[in-house]
Parts: sequence; structure tokens; C-alpha cells
Amino acid sequence: MKKHILLLVALVFAATTWTQAQTVLDFKLVNNTGKDFYGVYLTETTTDNWGEDILPQDIVRDGAIVDISFEYVDDETLCEWDLRLTHDASEEEYIYINEIDLCEVSVLTLYIDEDGDYAFKVE
Repeated sequence: MKKHILLLVALVFAATTWTQAQTVLDFKLVNNTGKDFYGVYLTETTTDNWGEDILPQDIVRDGAIVDISFEYVDDETLCEWDLRLTHDASEEEYIYINEIDLCEVSVLTLYIDEDGDYAFKVE
């Protein structure tokens, strides 16, 4: 009887784990801001938990194009994300870009607009 219960518990656990989808959202980040970036963080628009730096290298120089790839596990595909980029290794200087639809982005280009503010365009 104990073996049957243990097997049933294992099957229920496996079934709930399989229902969560692993989603990969990849895009190219183009830095045309005139400044370098030392960290790239993404969070769901509904939270403030930035997690780990997802930058695949140590620095994104001005003019560079970097392939960004990250995966998350959830019950549904989340498209709206906030982006935080840090200007120095201390991570005290940073910029935010809110509500980016990463399901629709293949290239995200950052630049400084005519007012001197950070802006972005998507392709």
C-alpha cells in the first residue's frame, strides 16, 4: 500500500511539473546610447524582483550588438517585461525601460532621443 501511495505522489508531482512551460525569449540588444552597460536585468512588469544579470558578457560597449537569451518557467507565456541596464560595475547608475513586449521584439535598439532621454525602438 505504501508503494502505491508513493507512486501516486510521484505521478502527481511529475504531472504538475510538466504543465509548467519553459519559455525562451531571445532578442538582440543594440547599444546606441553613447555609454557602456555592465549589467542587463529583466523582470516581469508586475514585479520588482530583478534576479540575475543576464548579460552574456562583462560589458556592452556603445555601438555593440549583443544576443540576449533568457528562459523562465511559468504556466503561461509572459510578454510584458521591464529592463534595467547598469552603467557601472557598482550598479548604482542605471536606466529602466518599462513594459517591453518581448514576444514581439527581435531587435531592441537603445538610443538617446532629441531631449537627451533614453529611448528605444523595436523591430
